[in-house]
Amino acid sequence: MRWVVLGMLGFACGAAPLPASSLPDLVQPADLMDPVVYDQHTASLRATLGRNHIELDAGPVVRSCAPHHGVDDCVRCEIANRQDTSGIDPDMIDAVAIAFARYPADVLKAATLEHVSLCHKIRYDHEHGPNSAGIAIIGEKRLMISIETFRGDFTLEQIVHHEMFHLIDHAMLGAKAFDDDEWHALNPPAFAYADPAADTRARPPGFVNSYATTNELEDRASVYEMIMGQPQALCEIMAIDPLVRAKVKTIRTRVARIMGARRLPSEQCAKPPPPPRMKSPIPLKLRKMR
Repeated sequence: MRWVVLGMLGFACGAAPLPASSLPDLVQPADLMDPVVYDQHTASLRATLGRNHIELDAGPVVRSCAPHHGVDDCVRCEIANRQDTSGIDPDMIDAVAIAFARYPADVLKAATLEHVSLCHKIRYDHEHGPNSAGIAIIGEKRLMISIETFRGDFTLEQIVHHEMFHLIDHAMLGAKAFDDDEWHALNPPAFAYADPAADTRARPPGFVNSYATTNELEDRASVYEMIMGQPQALCEIMAIDPLVRAKVKTIRTRVARIMGARRLPSEQCAKPPPPPRMKSPIPLKLRKMR
């Protein structure tokens, strides 16, 4: 599951509107896409999924009370539709289609994915912190992906990869997903996961981001989403954090068993430059002679 903090375009609890220049690429002006254009881009996504026998949910609402990510609460997805395209960039829909297109049919089959809900909003019946940008519901073989306007440090492609990994992770580990001794050994000494994770911008040592400290499922999915969606940023973390390097190696090895090594992005982290050579000090006798 991916949480996201909403950035309202008009107002947020009395705060002044954000200037357009400060909005990230995914936040677009209202009324950006007319219904015909929306239908065209959605049809492309539907075709991408349909080739792999995956249904794009039609809605208008998909509601699930199945357990997911350790949350026991019903979740409601308001399906994005042609009547409510305010603020939706067609590139958002294309980004979701491109992300799914990276998975071969045998991988999607192994992950048991059968339904994708493209949500305008994802809401729980009760409060559970920030709104979710994506949810994997294992028992229903469904992913919910939100295209609600938001501010975040990740892309829609990363959301898809994050939630896809939850399905892949479950296919690989089954009941041991919450009891992965090999993974626990890669964490800092005396570390304990905490849900909700500490809300901090600082990256904790041993983790790719603070959200990864929620639980081991989110930790593994956060590593994988960066392998797929932010390889350069991941390289920068790996260069200074040996625990993250070990986690990346573990995830790549595991996923290669189900996905094939060639289907994963190649690991092309530049080797750190060698330390500068220190000039030899002038011998004491020579210093005295000078």
